[in-house]
Amino acid sequence: MDRPKVLVADDEQVIRNLFEKFLGKQGYSVSMAADGLSALNKIEKNNYDMLILDLKMPKIKGMDALKKIRQLNKDLIIIIITGYATVDTAKEAIRQGCFDYITKPFNIEDVNIIIKRAFDMQRLVEEKRKLKEKLEIAQRLASLAQMGAGVAHEVNTVLTSIKLFLEMLKPKLPELKKEGKDIDLILSEIERCEKLIVRFLSFAKPEKAEFLKADINKIIKRSLQLFRYKLIKQKITTVTKQTKDMPGILCDPVKIEEVFLNIFSNSIDAMAGGGRLAVRSEVLGEKAVIIIGDTGIGIPEEHMKKLYNPFFTTKPQGTGLGLSIVHRIISEHKGNVEITSEDNKGTSVRIELPVGQKKYERNMKETTEATEGINKRKKINKEAGNTGDGASSR
Repeated sequence: MDRPKVLVADDEQVIRNLFEKFLGKQGYSVSMAADGLSALNKIEKNNYDMLILDLKMPKIKGMDALKKIRQLNKDLIIIIITGYATVDTAKEAIRQGCFDYITKPFNIEDVNIIIKRAFDMQRLVEEKRKLKEKLEIAQRLASLAQMGAGVAHEVNTVLTSIKLFLEMLKPKLPELKKEGKDIDLILSEIERCEKLIVRFLSFAKPEKAEFLKADINKIIKRSLQLFRYKLIKQKITTVTKQTKDMPGILCDPVKIEEVFLNIFSNSIDAMAGGGRLAVRSEVLGEKAVIIIGDTGIGIPEEHMKKLYNPFFTTKPQGTGLGLSIVHRIISEHKGNVEITSEDNKGTSVRIELPVGQKKYERNMKETTEATEGINKRKKINKEAGNTGDGASSR
């Protein structure tokens, strides 16, 4: 996990040294700025998790720098340092979105408590946001499942009728080549609609997952193999790095393959002019981690929050269901999926799945030990019962 990045902006060298030494020991990555302008320039060029900002600095005052920083729309925790604390200063700092403010002189341990509390609060807010997004998606899916199944059935009935009549009509028009080609085109479009409906129905009413012990590396390899001709055609090179120590994963292999097929398809579509597709698998603790990265066109920042929304797509022929399906399947497996992207630079998808085999082996061991214990007690009780009979007969 990346270390939290903290920028300390203070014109006093002693204060900067104190924070650099103390926060470095606490595991933070610390950067320094000696004035407001330097702080502003660093924030424009880098992504920090926290800014500790002195209000009274040369070049740009802290409060002015704070207003300019807020205009950059950076997701940044800000803690103010001041030797001239007033109620008005505190109010203005809070109004500008600061988490807290510290008055000089201060105890560094007290500052550490404030910093930890700020990061804890940020994590809670982020978790709440993700839970809210999941709830909204689940509610939309429930509505779609209820409404869509009936609509899809009716539409499918109409398409089937049209398809049957066209197939009956086609043999009667052998001499009309143009009309015959038009009918072929119409039939192919009907088949595409039928496939879309089947895909929608499977999305709205998914089949229950069947969990088996599976080799995740083999699933990845097989999924990539299905795209081999398209990869060659589009001049996309693939780089795979798979750990040999990957244990068996308790998963639904068919659904997990669908996850990889959707992600690989998106990556390939994003690299129409060629590029590089990298796939890495590893084990971190009790999680299997799969990272898929491409050098494609990337995803605009304004689209990132909509990625898992059903039917949201930027592709002319897209259904907008691919990543919704990915999200749902990974959630079913008690896993996590995160997507990061830079416009015109590429996209990375990180999938985490619980390594169920360790838990499975542990549960099996506990069950075996429990069974052996029960059998042992039964044997002891039986022997004790025989001894008792013998004693009473005497």
